[in-house]
Amino acid sequence: MRHAPLYSAVAAAALSLAAAPSHAVGFETVTSTGTPVLTLCAGTESNPNPTNNVCRVFGNLPQGRFAGTLAGRQGLWRLVRSNLGQNIVANGTVIGRLDDQVWQRNNTNEYVFGMRVTLVNAQWTPPASVCGSATEPDYFEINDMFRSGFGAVQNLSVAYRQGNAEEGAWLAGRTAQGLNQYAGSPDGLNPLRNNSLVDFRTDVNFEDPDGTSVFNSSFMLVTATLPNGVTTNPVANAVRLYQGGEEGQCQFSVNLSGFQPN
Repeated sequence: MRHAPLYSAVAAAALSLAAAPSHAVGFETVTSTGTPVLTLCAGTESNPNPTNNVCRVFGNLPQGRFAGTLAGRQGLWRLVRSNLGQNIVANGTVIGRLDDQVWQRNNTNEYVFGMRVTLVNAQWTPPASVCGSATEPDYFEINDMFRSGFGAVQNLSVAYRQGNAEEGAWLAGRTAQGLNQYAGSPDGLNPLRNNSLVDFRTDVNFEDPDGTSVFNSSFMLVTATLPNGVTTNPVANAVRLYQGGEEGQCQFSVNLSGFQPN
């Protein structure tokens, strides 16, 4: 997916997603019922959001044991869970790393989950059992980043904190369906709803066939009120990274461990 220019408001008339509501910069509430299922963040290549920086936050993500401000949220926040550098393994090849962290606000029951991927210069070999004849070594492309465990949580908000040379979030919402898995993809906002998961549509690839290679994602953030807090340790298969075949690649998922609500 090429980096989409964020057009001025005059382009909205030609935008097929123009009916989607306009939002302010910062965390955005994702729906838990009805439509649309997906929230329009940066938008897709063919349908970019005419409003700049929707879902995007700016600022600090506290590290270490001291509390500090957290991008897009009020109050002081402390890092309470951290699992850095987990290997991303696609059919036996390490293709990158996942960082997964959780912050808590002022000892309250408000939490922010954050995940970020960094891909490395390594090609993987797609398995014939899943990909048929498409088994030539290639760079893995992440089109969707899913995290699970939110089925009992009614109100969720999402954002991305984008640094230098990091890919942002194009769409986000509560679904298990990614790129090319539902009618209307890639631009449609209504995949099948699944409130247990939060999906961030993106485009991360060490060497993208479309010529716009970005091998780091932004920190993809989910905020929730959790009376029972979060898991002490990462949970197996809590995170899924999905290659959706944007340029004809095999559709393939890599599951990783991640923190979840208790």
